[in-house]
Parts: sequence; structure tokens; C-alpha cells
Amino acid sequence: MEKDSKVMVLIDSNAIIHRSYHALPKTMSTSKGELTNVVYGYTTTLLKVLEDLKPDYIAASFDISRATFRMAEYSEYKATRIKADQELYDQIPKVRELLSVLNIPIYELEGFEADDCIGTISDKFENNNPKQIYKNCKVYIVTGDKDTFQLVDDNIFIYNLKGGLSNIQITDREAIMKDWGLHPEDFVDLKALAGDPSDNIPGVPGVGPKTAIDLLQKFDSLNKLYDKIKALTHNKGLEEQELKKIAADLGIKPRTLQLLIDYEDQAEMSQNLATIRRDVPLDFDLEKCKWGEYDKEALKNFFERMQFHSLLRRFGAERAVDPKSETAKEQQIEDNQLSLL
Repeated sequence: MEKDSKVMVLIDSNAIIHRSYHALPKTMSTSKGELTNVVYGYTTTLLKVLEDLKPDYIAASFDISRATFRMAEYSEYKATRIKADQELYDQIPKVRELLSVLNIPIYELEGFEADDCIGTISDKFENNNPKQIYKNCKVYIVTGDKDTFQLVDDNIFIYNLKGGLSNIQITDREAIMKDWGLHPEDFVDLKALAGDPSDNIPGVPGVGPKTAIDLLQKFDSLNKLYDKIKALTHNKGLEEQELKKIAADLGIKPRTLQLLIDYEDQAEMSQNLATIRRDVPLDFDLEKCKWGEYDKEALKNFFERMQFHSLLRRFGAERAVDPKSETAKEQQIEDNQLSLL
């Protein structure tokens, strides 16, 4: 990638961890039987990011717990999610250790999600934001979730993992418009209308993604849609014929209009749940995010403990190995696993 400005990378660690766990076999383990597929997937993803983007700055973020301000607003938020295997959680401290060894800072805060921390940091770089304090720096958010699409602007991009860990798309405003027919900022209102089963955001029952996209393309935003509805209905109950007439004037189906009227409060709540916060009280320091200075011996020791022999070679830190040794056999097995990424 040719650079005409500085590059900041923000890693949505939880998204990478979950993808790694499901993308790589659970046979990936040390000789002591210690499962390492999450750590390996996270590390190889990080290496690809470093090779592709050549960042000047890099930071990571984690979800600390499910008890966030969103659950205080809606107790059923994310309630339908199935708890991940303990084998996944057991590897998170090792991912944190990797980041510590590489001198990559972690930004997280109790009560907020990783996306909120990422949104708060990226806000400092946003091109059209009067509060922008870091100029001439492009931001790439590494994730596999569409939640962060709402953060995209002329200066902020998504390094989007589309399926597994190896299929990458750099998502910008043009890509979102091409794929969805929406602007990045519309993704909050898309969830407000259609909901999000993965996060258990209810939206408006009976309004699916296609209808929601049609409404946003027609009325521009959720707020403008409801302003138009209120201007025509005057916030009063409607008889069937009157409902049909107003629906025809708006160019939507009568049933859709009735659902929008009945579930206005729920749409507003869903909009709040879907909005990534940009005001998390983080002690962010760009200088601490400078990439490149880390303890290479500590990294070598970490990789050897994890038995990541191929990664030692990629860092140019491997030791000479007898081709008939157990280590050589382990390297071959690891190379075969790497082909799955």
C-alpha cells in the first residue's frame, strides 16, 4: 500500500478472537495440549494487517463484560447470544500477552463495548469533525462486524474480514453505497428499523432489512421519516381509510405505516442501542500507539512457548532446526494449518 499520509490501525479484538476460534481447528495446540487456535488466528491476522497497511500507529480494544450501558437501557440486549466455549475465553489472556509483548496499547473501559472505544478514538481523526485533533492520518478499523460501518468517512475505513480470516475487503463510503445503497451513517437507522437478531435489538416488528433500506432511501433518515409521519397523522389514531390515504401519500404500505406508528418508541430505543458512542472517557495517547518498538527476544520466547514455528520464521527469528526433529514435524503441521486461513 502506497502511503501519502500516516496510518492508524484499530483492532476490534473480540471480533478477531471469535473468528479465529471458528476458522481454525481445535487440534491446534501445544505439545502439552494447550489450545492455541485463537492466539494463532489473531497473530496471523495481525501480521497480515501489518504487511497490508504498514501502520504508523496501532491500538487494540476489547469488550470487558456484557454489563454495559446498553443493558441498563434494555435488559434483553444481546440476551439471545449463546455463551462461547470456555476454550475460547481461556486464550484471551494469551492474546493480551501478545499485544503487551508487541507494545500495542489496549483501550477498554467497563460499561462500554470495544466498538465504543474504537468510535471514540476514530472520532479524533474524522475528517468532517470540528473536534478532529489528529490530521493527515487515515484510520483502518480491523473487524468482521458491520456495526462499525457507521463510523466510515473520507478518513476512516474498515479492514473488513469477510468470511474466515483471509478474505479481506477495504470498505469505504463507495463500497457501502455499492453493496447496500446506503451511506455509512444510515446503518444506525437500518438497525433501528429492521433490528439486529445477533445483538437482540428489536427494531420495528414486521419491518425487514429490505423494507428498512427502501424507507431510508426514500426518507433519508429515521428522524425525517417520523417527522413526515407525524406531520400527516398529527399523532392521532387513524381510521382504516385515513391510514390508507396517508400511506399512499407517503408511498408506503398501510401495514408498514401502522407498524411504524405502533412501535415508534421501540424504534427510538433501537436507534440508541445501535449507535456507537464517541465520548468514552479514554486516556488516549497517540504517541503510545507508535508501531515498531518491541522486545524481539520476548516475542521469540512467546512464539516458542506457543510453538508457533512458522511465525518465528516470518519474523526472521527462528533457530536452526534438524529436518528430522519433532520441531520440524511440528513446523510442517503448523504450515498445513496456515493454509486454512
